[in-house]
Amino acid sequence: MLLINDVKMLNMKTKFIILFALIATIVGCKPESLPDIGEPQNKVQLIQGNWQLDKVVQSDLNAVKYNFPYRELDVTAVAPFTQFKLNLDLNGDQPGAFTTTPGSSPLIIPLADGKWELDDANIPQQFNLIKGTDTVKMKIGSYNTLNAGRLHLRLVKGDGSKQLLQYDYYFKKI
Repeated sequence: MLLINDVKMLNMKTKFIILFALIATIVGCKPESLPDIGEPQNKVQLIQGNWQLDKVVQSDLNAVKYNFPYRELDVTAVAPFTQFKLNLDLNGDQPGAFTTTPGSSPLIIPLADGKWELDDANIPQQFNLIKGTDTVKMKIGSYNTLNAGRLHLRLVKGDGSKQLLQYDYYFKKI
């Protein structure tokens, strides 16, 4: 009989300890005050400026889709890509005019000048270069690198119905 009472008492002590620990945890928790992260960055201001092509990576989208080897290749050294320059001006605080200076590099952007635009000034994903009725549509890679003077643009090429090649252009601000 003594053994059953000892187990009940131990069980009560265990419950009390767990309850006490739970209450101490709840009472001891305080919400942290997190510091402000600051004002959102103006992506349009960060994108504007003079850029020089630093690296070009070509991806075979079929190889990527089917997980084949040799999915991508750094083609920067294949041609003088690093001579290509892109100047992006503002019109007030909005995207404005652009000019390209290819030098001896291949014409990665077949437009010499025109206007540039973004799909969303706060969270841009689509980057367009426009001259009359011609438009070069690209995607912005990561705009988190813009503070470090890096711009990543992605151009996808295909045969009209199917996307075949993807080019990732990495620019540095000059």
